[in-house]
Parts: sequence; structure tokens; C-alpha cells
Amino acid sequence: TGTWELLSVSTPKTPLKIKQSVVMDKKHVYAVDEEGQVFVFSASECMFEADGGTESKPETKNDWVLADDTFFCRGIGGKVLWRMPDDFERWEEVKGFEELQQQHSGFEILKLCIYSTETMVIFWEARPQGILELWYAEFSLTKRKEGEVWEVKGNIEWSGPVLSDSSYTGLNLLCAGSLYL
Repeated sequence: TGTWELLSVSTPKTPLKIKQSVVMDKKHVYAVDEEGQVFVFSASECMFEADGGTESKPETKNDWVLADDTFFCRGIGGKVLWRMPDDFERWEEVKGFEELQQQHSGFEILKLCIYSTETMVIFWEARPQGILELWYAEFSLTKRKEGEVWEVKGNIEWSGPVLSDSSYTGLNLLCAGSLYL
């Protein structure tokens, strides 16, 4: 059996108050603290470095994921947002969720997760007739460039309730990823 050892990590400021805005690629972990400052963790050097970028309104962008060299996150109002890694100023909305937003009043995404290299999923709750339901939508992404402007569109592959129970009053979802050092 393996044992766990404490990992000593150097940080540019203490404490780093990082909540849900974290994403990783093959070599680094990117994080945004509650003040919007962007940090990069190098696993090989065991240290966080300030990236120099600042996120505006970090409290409105959670569940970050990285797919096809593009950052995605869960925004407010049932939106999935995207941006290029070096563009901190411009988050854009992923198109293609308008039907879900119209069908479910008060549509608010609870969790955004990667399902496969080409597919992501979102979870949200609905309360028809006072019964709590957990809904799930699986979607693929298409990224294309028209002139100088990129557009990302989500194509919903499947959507429906995955849990329905009158005894539940609230839900917490956990999505886990792996980092190999």
C-alpha cells in the first residue's frame, strides 16, 4: 500500500483563498482566488506563481474546465462561458443552451464537468410540483472561427432527469479529477 506525505508548497501570498475556480492541464494547475488574481501551480516545482492576470467578478465563474485549449466555466443564469487561456478580459457565452434556459424557469447550473475529451455535462435542479429533481445534460462542443471572431456552440446530445425524490430538500454534487505528478 502507498502512503501519503505532506506536500510543502510555496505561495506568493498567504492565505490563498481559492474556492471553485481551478483547472488543470498536463503540467499545471490554474487557480483564481476570491480577489480575482490568477495563479499557476507547477507540480514539478511545488509552487504557486502569480500569473499576472486578473479575473473580473470571480464569484460568477465556477467549475472551471480546460478542453481543446479553451477554458470553460459555469456562469450565472444557466450559462456556460468560455475564453482563450491568454484572454482574461473576454468571457463569451457558449451558444446552444437557449432551449434549456426557456424550458426550465430559473434554470441555474449546479455543476459543470468534463465527461470525455469531446463532451461535457451540466447538472441542475428543478422542482416540478414541489418534488426535487436532479437534471443532467450531456453536450458536445464545436469551436469555429469566422474572420477574427471565435464562436463556441454546445450541441445537446441527451438531457433529462436522473433523480427525483420528494424527501430531498437540497443537493450537493462532487466532481473529481486526477493530477499525475
